[in-house]
Amino acid sequence: MRGVRDRPASGFVPGAGRIVKAMSRVPAEQRREQLIEATIDLAIEEGLAAASVRRIADRANVSLGVVHYCFNSKEALLSGVAESFATPILGPVAAAIEEGDAQGLSMRDLVFKAFDAYKVQMRRAPGRQLLSYELAAWSIRSDGEVARVLYTTYLDVLEGFISEGLKLEGTEQLSTRTLARVILSLVDGVTFSWLVDRDDEAIDEVVRIVLDSVVGHLEGTALGSLNVGG
Repeated sequence: MRGVRDRPASGFVPGAGRIVKAMSRVPAEQRREQLIEATIDLAIEEGLAAASVRRIADRANVSLGVVHYCFNSKEALLSGVAESFATPILGPVAAAIEEGDAQGLSMRDLVFKAFDAYKVQMRRAPGRQLLSYELAAWSIRSDGEVARVLYTTYLDVLEGFISEGLKLEGTEQLSTRTLARVILSLVDGVTFSWLVDRDDEAIDEVVRIVLDSVVGHLEGTALGSLNVGG
């Protein structure tokens, strides 16, 4: 995991013996996941500004030393949060694509089925969606690394959906990465808009218009610039 610090090979850390003993009761990776989830829960409830290292430690019911043992900075912890964000949100999308592919759906129906699965997750966990924007804005005001991790993770997953789920192969005219950026721009726009007004009908209409345009491009004129596999 990005930003996770290995156990120091040498040197004295005050209280290190107690920390190592506490860590030995719980596998290190499990402890890191616990701290990441505690950070997410706290930030969703009270906002990212409330998620101090001390508050995170309290939420996870561990000492400050354990937090610092697992992550060498708050930025490293938030980078871990960013890396963990895609799976709960996009996992159901992957399942929808797999199901639709097994059903032999057309590319248009497959794309809409995938987006419907995303909208279910968006409406089910608005706090998680809002936190992703908070993370990005907070990061951009500093070195931007957490925002880059967050968006690169989303782009990687979306590009995987495009190439493996939709069986599309990019060309010089239209790469799968560019198409992933188009989809992520749509996702970002409709999600932020929905967080503001919670207007389900409005975002459904926007999604329909944009996806019809994108799918029409892929099925029509884009056949010369995008290879459609199997």
